[in-house]
Amino acid sequence: LIVIGSRGVCQADCSGTGYASADAVININADLGDVTHYNRTVALAGDIGVVVSQLLEALQKEGGADPVRAKAWLGATAAKKREWEALKAERYAHPVLHDETWGRPVLTQPAAIKIACDFAKSIGAVKFFDAGDVQAVGFQVAEDDEPNQTVTETGASYMGFAASALLAAAVAERPRYGIAFSGDGAFFMNPQVLLDGVLHGARGTILLLDNRRMAAISGLQEAQYGYAFRTHDGVAVDYVRLASAVPGVKALRGGDTPDALRAALVEAAQHPGLSLVHVPVYYGPDPLGGLGAYGVWNVGNWCEDVQARYHTQNI
Repeated sequence: LIVIGSRGVCQADCSGTGYASADAVININADLGDVTHYNRTVALAGDIGVVVSQLLEALQKEGGADPVRAKAWLGATAAKKREWEALKAERYAHPVLHDETWGRPVLTQPAAIKIACDFAKSIGAVKFFDAGDVQAVGFQVAEDDEPNQTVTETGASYMGFAASALLAAAVAERPRYGIAFSGDGAFFMNPQVLLDGVLHGARGTILLLDNRRMAAISGLQEAQYGYAFRTHDGVAVDYVRLASAVPGVKALRGGDTPDALRAALVEAAQHPGLSLVHVPVYYGPDPLGGLGAYGVWNVGNWCEDVQARYHTQNI
C-alpha cells in the first residue's frame, strides 16, 4: 500500500479494513502522526512533492520499474478508470429523477454538484464541501487541475464547516470567491454564517442541497437494517425565505433542472456579498441518484465483522 497525504480516517480506509491484500506500507506525509498511522510502514516524512521527486530519482538509479509489469499495471488501472468514468457519465446523463419526498422530479446530487463544480472552475472559485452525503458525492465528482481548488474537513464530520469557511474571504489578504456545498442538515448546524458573512463583508455562495434528511446516515441504516429510521423529516423549510430575512444576503431558488441551476449560480456570483442557492435534490433507491458507497465502517451492526477484519490484518 502506498499512502500519500491521507489522514487514515475511517472514510479513507473503511475503518482500517480497506486494504485487505496489503502487508506493507509506504507512507508519504508531512505530519508525523499520519505518516506512522499504519504498522509495517516505511515512513517518508516531509513535503509530498519533494519526497516523491526524491523517491522517483532513487528508483531510477536502481533501474526503474520493470516495463512489462508496469504496462500491465497501467493497463489495468486505465481500464478501472474508464469503468469509473462511464459510471459517472451515466449519472450526469440522467440529472433529474422523481422524488417521493418532494413529490416532483428534482436534480440528483451528482448532477447538481457536477454543474456547480464546472461553474466554480469557470470563475476560479474555491469549493468547500461540508460533512455528510454532499461531501461523499462531492469528493468523487470534483476534478481539479491544481491544488487548493477543493477543500473538505478531511473526515472530521464537522457539520457546518463549508458555509462557515466562506468567512475566510472576509479576512484574507487575497480573498478568493468560494462556493460552499452544504446539505440541509449541515447548513442548519451553523446558519449564523448568514449574519457573520454580511457583518464582515464575505463574498461567496452557499449551495444548499436539500434532500430533507441526513442522507449519509439514511444510507447506512438502509444498508445495515433495510430501513431508514428517523433520519428524515416532514418539515419543509423555506430556506430562501429564511436567508432573505437577513439584509445583504441574496437568496435564490436553484430550480429543478440543470439550466435553472446554472442560471441561479451565475446570478449568485454577481452579487457583491453572500448568496444562497437552494436546490431540492433526490434521495431514493434509484442508483442513478448517487455514486454509491463502497466498503464497510466500524458503525452499527457492522462493528463485530469490521473489528474481526481489522485484527486479521498485518498493517
